[in-house]
Amino acid sequence: KLFERTSRSLELTRAGRLFVQESAYSLSHAERAWDLARYQAQIETGPYRIGYSPYIHSAFLPFLNNLRPVFHLPADEPSRVVLESVTTLESIERVLRGRLHVGLGAGPVIDGDLWVQVVGREGFSVCLPRNHRLAQKPALTAHDLHGEMMFWMPRSLHPRFYERVVKYFHSLGVKPILREVRGAAHALEFVAHGFGLAMLPRSVSRVSHAGTVFKPLTDRYLGVETVLFMRRDQRYGYLKELIDDLFARLLALKIEIN
Repeated sequence: KLFERTSRSLELTRAGRLFVQESAYSLSHAERAWDLARYQAQIETGPYRIGYSPYIHSAFLPFLNNLRPVFHLPADEPSRVVLESVTTLESIERVLRGRLHVGLGAGPVIDGDLWVQVVGREGFSVCLPRNHRLAQKPALTAHDLHGEMMFWMPRSLHPRFYERVVKYFHSLGVKPILREVRGAAHALEFVAHGFGLAMLPRSVSRVSHAGTVFKPLTDRYLGVETVLFMRRDQRYGYLKELIDDLFARLLALKIEIN
């Protein structure tokens, strides 16, 4: 008996609740099985799907826009590479389910089923109003941010990375007032209107915005790594050769801003 019925209600029995829970697991596993089968079928024929996070270093983007040499595609052939802009967490899930062949995201990425390699690192800069008391300093440290309103990425985009940075602040006794903002453009707008500071990847400092200045944040621990990852059990044959070539070419770019 899975349901208790009355003239006014319909409720699951204890047995019914167990049945629903296990059935959900079965459906999820069946969906994953189809995803992995489709993934395997695409390895030789494509399209090759690559997920990339908005938080990777911007210098990687021109490279990602021309992947024909990596995947040995003739110039006159339609591209069989599909790029998907997704958060790191979404990219991890899609790689594990077989919906992406490889992901490029913000570290740390820790999962025993994934092969993960660091391909670049970038420090942070602080964007602040030109008339702010810190604007005259050539560089800033984490201690300068104590008590400051600071716009930064939402925790939900990458909880592990977010918590690592917050833990570092707390280890120094530094307590900035963190406010979540999803994109750099919005963060710059808030700073330009004098609402606070913004901690952003160093490469964003190339974007000029009236009334703001960028100062490098010298704490080496405050940085973001760009990592390449794929399923460990798919590291064989043609796909492994392709991803190893991609990895070598990304390393050759030597993307590191301290």
